[in-house]
Amino acid sequence: MSRRERHGRGGGDRGERPRGGGELAEAARALERELLSFEEIAEAARTMSLGTRKSIERAARATTEAAGAQQRVSAALGALIAAITAARDRHEATAAALAARGDEIRGRAEQLGALFQRFAALGEEGRRINQLVQDTAARQREAAAPEQIAAVVAALDEVEGRMARLADEARALAQAASAAGIVDLAEQADGMRQQVTAMRNKVGLLRKGMAARLGTTGPGGGAPG
Repeated sequence: MSRRERHGRGGGDRGERPRGGGELAEAARALERELLSFEEIAEAARTMSLGTRKSIERAARATTEAAGAQQRVSAALGALIAAITAARDRHEATAAALAARGDEIRGRAEQLGALFQRFAALGEEGRRINQLVQDTAARQREAAAPEQIAAVVAALDEVEGRMARLADEARALAQAASAAGIVDLAEQADGMRQQVTAMRNKVGLLRKGMAARLGTTGPGGGAPG
């Protein structure tokens, strides 16, 4: 069996192209085929007898054929180098695109993190306001004297102001999240705004009711006669 046969130089190897084998793999196989062919022809030319005129002529033809095979090797080598260059360019382009995607992901994560930090801060402010509402409600139930009622009205007025600011900040966050394409956060922030606005309306009604009580309460806590 010749070296060409051992390395699968037959036409069957073209039909057995490995999955994913592109120009680079084909160029490498082509170089291997031409190199084996050149080596066989050159070996034959070097080992031919030169004892007769015919043998000299055969050796000359073999040498000429080997020279042609050498040129084909050079061409195949050039094709492989070109394929390697193309593969390198593809690799660099893919690596650059991947790096850009990584930068995009990091930037997006930072943007998302900042927006969710704002949402967490709003949630904390909401909890503080809720606690203040509970404390004020307890004071409201016990308020009888004008000064007690006035203190409750002032506390409710503060709660309303903080709720208004919280609703505005929630609206701004919802708009920012929507502009950034973070739909779930935009919906959560808008839901918070709606809840705070509804609660603020209730607190406002309560404050007005307490203020009315203050206006009808005489000195010392009793109703005027």
